[in-house]
Amino acid sequence: MLEIGTMTEYDADVAATMGELLMDLSENYDGAPISREWIEDVIESSWHDVLLAIDEGEVVGMATVSVVMGPLIDRNEYLEDFVVSAKCQGKGVGSKLWEEILAWGRRKGCKKLEFTSSGKGKKQGAVEFYQSKGAEIRDTNAFSIEL
Repeated sequence: MLEIGTMTEYDADVAATMGELLMDLSENYDGAPISREWIEDVIESSWHDVLLAIDEGEVVGMATVSVVMGPLIDRNEYLEDFVVSAKCQGKGVGSKLWEEILAWGRRKGCKKLEFTSSGKGKKQGAVEFYQSKGAEIRDTNAFSIEL
């Protein structure tokens, strides 16, 4: 039975599975386990969480969510990583995890959910998924700078 929950403690096996899942999300990720330090930082923060989709004891999906605050936006939720195991795609795991992503933001008092998706190659399915959930594609420039 599929369950969605918040990661509350470091587990080396879960960290390894998260690393494997992220390879489906980004070709730049090498599949290394997620660091204990990063997971513990997220768990300790009241403004960040890792949501896990667990089916029969196996992690089959994950999402990293954060609250972004500013005087003009008050609070918005930001979705950084959202991935479902390739073997579970099309089986409702993403939809159930999506529902929890939205509920998490509402519980935190957020007004909007914001995220990016390249929508290229195998990720075209992600764009179609987001559009089926009512997400609008904005015409915008995304910027990034190393700190």
